[in-house]
Amino acid sequence: MSKGENRTDHLPRSPGVGDDPREHKDTNTPPGKIRFRDLDEAVIEADRCIQCGSCAAACPSDSIGIDEIDGKPTLVKMCTGCSRCWDFCPRSGLRYERVIEETEANREGSTSAYAVRADDDSAREAGQDGGAVTALLAGLLEAGEIDGAVVAREREDEPLRGEAMLATSREELLESGGSIFNQTMQLGEIDRVVGESDLDDPDLALVGTPCVIQGAKALESFGRPGEGSEIALTVALFCTRSFEYDRLTSLLVEHGVEPEAVDHLDVADGKLFAYGESETLLETDVEAFDAAGLPGCEECADFTGRAADIAAGNVASPDDATTFVVRGERGADALDAAASELEIEDLGDDTALRKLAGWNRRKAEETLPREFDPEGDLSIGYEQHRERYDDTDRAPQSHNPARAYQYERWC
Repeated sequence: MSKGENRTDHLPRSPGVGDDPREHKDTNTPPGKIRFRDLDEAVIEADRCIQCGSCAAACPSDSIGIDEIDGKPTLVKMCTGCSRCWDFCPRSGLRYERVIEETEANREGSTSAYAVRADDDSAREAGQDGGAVTALLAGLLEAGEIDGAVVAREREDEPLRGEAMLATSREELLESGGSIFNQTMQLGEIDRVVGESDLDDPDLALVGTPCVIQGAKALESFGRPGEGSEIALTVALFCTRSFEYDRLTSLLVEHGVEPEAVDHLDVADGKLFAYGESETLLETDVEAFDAAGLPGCEECADFTGRAADIAAGNVASPDDATTFVVRGERGADALDAAASELEIEDLGDDTALRKLAGWNRRKAEETLPREFDPEGDLSIGYEQHRERYDDTDRAPQSHNPARAYQYERWC
């Protein structure tokens, strides 16, 4: 199919009252095909991939895997042209702001903000900013509210590089405590990590950046019924950007810090900190690491993960606590179920949080070539995307020659 042919007929129209977008989409025989190669050129080769894993999670034929070298989505077998990778990618066919709008409109219950700490010293020491997220998940596990949590941990063979894991015990949660600053494709890794466990049809908590939660919510609301494990709770981590691993570690070396010496990183108050086991190895303006950021993150206006049941981060709360933004009944019920593991106080002044969220949204709206439209159509067609992105510095790029054999064989 040439670039000039119409590729938008298959797309689900924007849902109205009583509408289910699943009724307007035939995944098996779409009249217009968008293949992974198109997504690759528009998002991955254009350096806009945010490595959330939505494309891999959406693929009904398991044709999309993860490149072992760069951690990005890649084709691993025949692409059927079902278009789902395009439809559910927050940087191509998925209008993520509409997903957020729909989620908030349909959510039952109120929103509250708290300063939260783990009640247990081991969780405080293992986690970030008081270990609140670690303690929350541990409490839910022990209360039987979830069977496991999809989280990130540092790989044993590469310092500071994260990988997705399924934690099914307090010990595993403590092992994964702290922040990872590169993406781990965890939405696309859920089937793998569950498949490697002994769990059958588990209820899971999913922890990830706002884009990961956007993809999960879109799949939950607009995907095919019965897909994947049940996501019982979503936890978003406040985020303005994630880092590309190789660029991050290269910049650390340029600043005189060997990645092997870093126990953990942190970003707070506009500063990036690298800590060793007993000393601060680096403190510098986070802007010095702008070149390591994923460019696609600049298009996200969702700092506080508004599609999530609970969002967490270190803005507006004391240094030894985590800010929790708890939304709707699912978020409130989860906090109540884990309350015995937590010290919870009303947040009080959330001015800093609102200011940073507002700044992030303005920046994203200025960066986006397309219109930021929370009330627009859920889906962005292929030609519509190209109209907005062609002739910009984010235009689709020809595929990497190193991937050419994949497309010759599988597309």
